[in-house]
Amino acid sequence: MPLKLVTGPANAAKAGEVLGGLRARLDEDPILVVPTLGDVEHAQRELAERGAVFGARVLRFKWLFEEIAIRAGYLEPVASDFQRELIVEEAVRRTNLRVLGESASQPGFTRAAARFVTELGRARVDAPRLTTALRQWAGRGPRRAYADDVAAVYAAYRDGLEAAGLVDEELFGWRALDALRLAPMAWGDTPLFVYGFDDFDKLQLDALESVAADADVTVSLPYEPGRRAFKTIATLHQDLLALGAEELELAPVDDHYAAESREVLHHVERHLFEDDPAARVDPGAAVSFHSAGGERAEVELAAARILELLRPGSGPEVAPGDVAVVFRDPARYSSLLEQVFGAYGIPYSIDRRLPFGHTGLGRGLLALIRSATPAGTADDLLAYLRTPGLLKVPGFADRLEADVRKEGAHRAEQARALWERDHWPLEELDRLARARDTAAFVDELEARVARLFAAPYERTAAVLSGPELDEARALREAQT
Repeated sequence: MPLKLVTGPANAAKAGEVLGGLRARLDEDPILVVPTLGDVEHAQRELAERGAVFGARVLRFKWLFEEIAIRAGYLEPVASDFQRELIVEEAVRRTNLRVLGESASQPGFTRAAARFVTELGRARVDAPRLTTALRQWAGRGPRRAYADDVAAVYAAYRDGLEAAGLVDEELFGWRALDALRLAPMAWGDTPLFVYGFDDFDKLQLDALESVAADADVTVSLPYEPGRRAFKTIATLHQDLLALGAEELELAPVDDHYAAESREVLHHVERHLFEDDPAARVDPGAAVSFHSAGGERAEVELAAARILELLRPGSGPEVAPGDVAVVFRDPARYSSLLEQVFGAYGIPYSIDRRLPFGHTGLGRGLLALIRSATPAGTADDLLAYLRTPGLLKVPGFADRLEADVRKEGAHRAEQARALWERDHWPLEELDRLARARDTAAFVDELEARVARLFAAPYERTAAVLSGPELDEARALREAQT
């Protein structure tokens, strides 16, 4: 079956080509793959608005691999993100690290190691292959001990997965594709459409090639030969052609832009990053450049411009929901935006990611986990007890802190003894400590995180708003 590659610059109607092809084949139950969960929701709404309510499914690559596994008859339990991190942490703990020992004691090491094993999995690098490659790189010189440490952590991680009877997402994907190749026609003739990506890893490319052996696969890619803006995508473009893709090159169009700004914005899109752009055009009101002396001034200039747009009589009517403010790093600007937009009276919503440990719920849950281990500190126990709503009398935690400082108690077990001397036993620490296998540990954590989240709102019928919504998002992330 052919692999069809739809290419073109921005606003070249690639979406129309791909989604139009999908709608034309609704009776074949087509599948659309998009990058993120937000893209899934957006694509579902767009298809529904155009009458494609039934017949098509919108998936991420993770779900596509699950579908491939079902059709190919491959079933193995997949480790959750939390289980994977626990296995990585245990692998680090069991490995006798000569060079990385001090680094491994830092809190971010496990997360970095988890990202590392994920990258290796996507590239289908197994432990023996990594060990061989690292030893060839290190030779007999001073880098050898470092290379051996890295290889040992990865080998211990893979052993830990096998001992737990689990596979990670990457290994699951590769084995699902192997099963598909061993079961000819297992996929059937379900057409596959892939939209919204500007990069694919090795595992995803293999999936496209494997499905294309049985069914039609259509992939869109933002690419135009000779354009500097697409230089980084050129290699991927060649990789897809090497898989035997038939390319459909779409020409740029300017229909997407409003009439009053069409010429200017189309000019920017066509000549962005080019050394020798064509003749300049008058930007008019479509494009303006503001220079500010600092981050706050930058946000204030944006706020002033937004107020100008929203002011009645200043031009075409603009609603707050029609204005978008784009930041390279929303989390970095979120506090400033809340202050400035709040002071200016501008209604807004912000799309940002908050680290789990920066929420009250996340901080308390992580402190609880650490307090249940021999490495837990008194500060960990105090952080847990200060989880919002856990103590009806918050002053109890302040009193414990004073006792901890007075007695010189540094370990969590010492602080716990001081607490239980005057208050109730902290049995949840024992339940976590006794949960030796992964499933029991996760079950206990799920029960505890639900109680921690509900504690501040008991008997209040609360409607969450503002920072409380961050706690709800943290609960959702913890439960998934």
